[in-house]
Amino acid sequence: MNFKIIISFFTFFLFANCRGPKEKLESIILYQDSIGYWNYEWPRERAEYYGFTFKFMKKNKLQKFSFNKVKNKRWAWNDYPFDESIYRWGVADDSIFTFMNYNSKIKVMKYNNDTIWLYDPETKCKNLLIKVRGSLNIQKPIEIKGINGDTGEEIQSLDI
Repeated sequence: MNFKIIISFFTFFLFANCRGPKEKLESIILYQDSIGYWNYEWPRERAEYYGFTFKFMKKNKLQKFSFNKVKNKRWAWNDYPFDESIYRWGVADDSIFTFMNYNSKIKVMKYNNDTIWLYDPETKCKNLLIKVRGSLNIQKPIEIKGINGDTGEEIQSLDI
């Protein structure tokens, strides 16, 4: 009788720990209490000074930060006009990574716990996501209130 219990427990434990490639990649991306911070690197001018950091969250939500690499400071960044449907991410078919544009088909070439190598077949660009280490140093946004010069009414405030 004990032998059957041991075999049953071992079988359950084995299947409970089996995850597919999609689940493994998602668990690497979401590493801090269901949140993952990753610097996005792509070939461009002044890449050594500025970039973006993405906060990947559960339920495929995403937040974007402007990143000053020299000062190691980050600010929340929203494209204008803000469209919440753009701020999404996901993994499909075990190796297709989508973010900031759910119609994209970015291929995950390889990954480890610190780096995800990406390839965009449409633009033929190779990009990287590199896990953020150390202090995030996220700055509070500055709220700017605009006034309509003709009517004197307050215009929707902007977070900068």
